[in-house]
Amino acid sequence: MWDRVKRTAPQAVISAVYGLGDIIAGLILWLYFPTQVKWAALLYPPLIGARGAISGSVAGRLTSALNLGTVETNLRGENEKLWEILSTGVSASLLASVMIALPFYLMGIDADFLTLLAISLITVCGVSLILLPLKIAVSFESFRRGLDPDIVVYPLVSTAADIVVTILYIYSVRSAGTLTNLVFATAVAAISILLVVKWFSREHLRVLAEVLAATVIVIGIESVAGIFLNEAVSISDINLLFIYPAMLTELGDASSIVGSILTTRLFLGTLRSKIPLADILPELTGVFSVYLGFFFLMGGMLWALGGNPWVSVLTFLIAFPIMLIVTTSVVLLTSRKLDPDNFTIPIATSTADLVTTATVALVLSLL
Repeated sequence: MWDRVKRTAPQAVISAVYGLGDIIAGLILWLYFPTQVKWAALLYPPLIGARGAISGSVAGRLTSALNLGTVETNLRGENEKLWEILSTGVSASLLASVMIALPFYLMGIDADFLTLLAISLITVCGVSLILLPLKIAVSFESFRRGLDPDIVVYPLVSTAADIVVTILYIYSVRSAGTLTNLVFATAVAAISILLVVKWFSREHLRVLAEVLAATVIVIGIESVAGIFLNEAVSISDINLLFIYPAMLTELGDASSIVGSILTTRLFLGTLRSKIPLADILPELTGVFSVYLGFFFLMGGMLWALGGNPWVSVLTFLIAFPIMLIVTTSVVLLTSRKLDPDNFTIPIATSTADLVTTATVALVLSLL
């Protein structure tokens, strides 16, 4: 058992260190968050969540495909499974942009539909395009070096994506309604459409349907998270935003690691227990220990800014057990008729965002 703990923990540390990079996203929010835009806190979680859903699906399918040998570590044209995975991610980003903008427009917030659509396109599609090379490079290199891509790939890509998403979001909100904003959004949409057409395959529509189904669920969950974030910011001060993206990412990464390990072992037929978490208890112990330490570290950062350090630690201790139940349930339910890689990481990470944000609001109200 301890051999498995010791094998998992160092790789989880790598992932957690990557996740801590979301402090950069928090710093950007802390410094440049448009407090004058009343709906800014409401829109941020759905956008960052949609990015997570799509990126999570791509990362989950890519890492499983590498482990199963259906994707080779090269960029040759005959590596069809790779292009199918990437294509569905770009397609989902385009459609998700519309799915995010429309409900908020219908809610009657103080922004027109074109403005909301431009913000969504720049944020969601923009990050998908910018990070495509990183996803490929990290997946291939980690696999070549003998690391487990289930543990390493998504956390690194997730952190980089959150930083880019936050930059794009702050830019798009601050420049909303300008000609530059509209030109940028149009260019992003055009490039995305060209890539979808180039990489279209027979499996595209079937996989896209599953990815979009997961994305719809995620957007709904993250919209609720936006309400809780708005409440948390009203209870606390803006210093909370400094560690907020990192808390989301670290809990989401911990959940995604557990989900990726479960889905890979499910595909390999090595899950034997009626309680799947019992089969991966050593790996689970390593993940829990590592991420608890990092939540203590983030608590220290909040304390240095004058906040209460226990907000971070208590959030993890409450939210992590909830996420274990959610992640395991999603894996077991979707594996019956669907591809769990299209649902496990997206739903786990978005639920982690909601659980984290709601728990933060709860802890703040109690402390």
